[in-house]
Parts: sequence; structure tokens; C-alpha cells
Amino acid sequence: MLRRLAYYQQRILVNAATSTAMGVLPRRSSHHAARYHGDGGDEKNRSLDPRGSENIPAKTYSTPPASSSAANRVDPSDRSKILQNTKTSRQHLTPQLTLHLITEECTIYHRPIDDSFCFAAEPFWGFFWPGGQALTRFILDNGRLFSGKAVLDVGCGCGASSIAALLSGASFVTANDIDTVALQATLLNAELNIVEQLRLELDGTNLIGAPCDRYDVILIGDLFYDAEIADVLMPWLNKLAIAGKDIYIGDPGRHGLTETRMRNMIHLARFELPPNVCLENNGFSHANVWKFVADAGEFERMS
Repeated sequence: MLRRLAYYQQRILVNAATSTAMGVLPRRSSHHAARYHGDGGDEKNRSLDPRGSENIPAKTYSTPPASSSAANRVDPSDRSKILQNTKTSRQHLTPQLTLHLITEECTIYHRPIDDSFCFAAEPFWGFFWPGGQALTRFILDNGRLFSGKAVLDVGCGCGASSIAALLSGASFVTANDIDTVALQATLLNAELNIVEQLRLELDGTNLIGAPCDRYDVILIGDLFYDAEIADVLMPWLNKLAIAGKDIYIGDPGRHGLTETRMRNMIHLARFELPPNVCLENNGFSHANVWKFVADAGEFERMS
């Protein structure tokens, strides 16, 4: 899938987590959209090497108001662009959800990502990543864990996990993504699945590192791309776990989720990916769901 866009987005999160300013997207380089669908071994590492890309800022994301309704948090012009460039699909681990996704049937899938590309930021939200699929499947299968809970979906992308939490009876869900087009995609997918939008909030700020006092549950779907983002996520998640948050992680075996980091996680479920998802995500056949647990040593140092 459009793999390097994931790297770009996580670079923004890393930069924003270590500074007070919001990150910026590097300038898009010329390449074929379909090439993002490779994600195997050393080839992935080479494609994600920042030394091999141009890091010239192209777009800055500003922070939206702290309190707005879901519909007011998005740009209406993005709505038509999403509808024009996606297909509705149930070809994933959660076929009870219909989602607007970028598939091989879409012209945009085969277009080069250049200055004429129709979206300012590369469309990470247009794909249902395998870790997100596993997490969404787990939520739908275990609704009691989310019923009545306040849920934060970090890096929500297409919004599938947010929608699953709402369908499972969450008291409210905040779909969080620094790409505001992802928030519009989430809203469209919520409408498509007849989800009560009064319980859905959209937030385009970078919440990694925030205390997240409002929430009972934190969802992390497919964010452990490499050691750099993992180094940012781990201490933050540990603080949240110490504070009593339930943290669920969906991951297909990314490079950032090492054996050492998995010591802070309890394995909850393993899902076999559908054949089409395996083909789209070269090298992945299964995806797992983990529950993050606090590091006892860190708890002692903080107390």
C-alpha cells in the first residue's frame, strides 16, 4: 500500500512529539502509487530511508479548535475528492463494515505521486492496514471491553477502529489523525455504516505525549513502523498504562515492535489475513492484537 506515506506521517508525529511546533510533510517525490504496496524486509527499510528522500517542507498542519462538532472539523471540499477517488469495499477482516478505500480499481491507485496529485498529503487513510484490520476485528468480537468506555483512536486513518468502538457501545470515541482528510474519510465511513455521530469526535492535533485524561481506552493500529516511532510511543504508552488506561495495539509484525518491546504486551489475538490483504501487504499473512501493560520498574521510578 502507499507505504512511504506512512513513513512521512510518522516522521511528523516524531518531530511533533519532540518539539512544540507541528510537523511538516516532506515534498512528495515522483513514484508510482502502487509501489507502496511492498512491505518486506530490507526492501522496506531502503524505501523508508530518509536519506533517500527530499525533506523539503511542503505543507504545515495547523491545530483546529479544541471544541467542534465532527462535521465542523473537516474541509467539505475533501468529501467530494474522497468519493471520487475511492471505492466502497468489504474485502477485509471486518466485512460487516463497508469502507471508502483506495483499491486497484481506482485510477488514483495507479497514478504517480507528483505535484499534480489530487491530495496535498499522501492518502494514508485510503487503505485499511493489516494491524488496523486486526484491531477492528478484535473490537467487534469483544465489544464488552469497549461498551460504555471513552475511546481514543490514535492515527485513525479510515476510521474503522473508531467505528467498531462506536458500534460496540463506547460512550464516545475520538478519531485522531494529523491528516484532516483522514478525519473526513472517517466521517464518510461513519455515515456509510450508520454510526451515531453525536458520539464521534474528530481531532487533528498530535496527541502523542498528551496525558489523555478523558479516555479509558487507547487504540493503536499499525503505528510501530520503525524504532524511531516506537521510541516515541513506548514511554508515552507506559505512562498511560500506569495511569490506568487500557491500551490495545494491532500490528502485523512491523520492525518497530521488537521482542524487547513486546515484553510490555500481552498477546490477545491472532488473525489470518484474507488473501487479497496478504497480496497488498507483501510478506504479511497474519496480524496480532496486544494489550500494553505498564513497566513495573518505570512505575517504581515515577512513584
